Amino acid sequence: MQRSLLVLALVLLLAGCGKFDDLFELMEVADAVETELAERHGLECRVMVNKVNGRLRTVSVVMDQKEVGDLTVADIVALIEPSVRRHFAETPEILSFTVMIRE
Repeated sequence: MQRSLLVLALVLLLAGCGKFDDLFELMEVADAVETELAERHGLECRVMVNKVNGRLRTVSVVMDQKEVGDLTVADIVALIEPSVRRHFAETPEILSFTVMIRE
């Protein structure tokens, strides 16, 4: 019983300080980037975000090698960077991308 009350109190405290709002907002923006990359370039990917102490630390875009096999690194950056800049209000300290190789 005490444990349940403690968990409930922590959830209420987090909700009160706006952390959940920030989390959901970041998830919506990441989804918008994914959608734009899919619609404009046919690039299916996942966007992951890391925010530390209120600052946007990293935005990572993960894609399959089959999607970008013929592109150069510069081409991939040219596809990703404008979309990230357009959707995120804050410029990330690090913008990275990962190409997964599946067999």
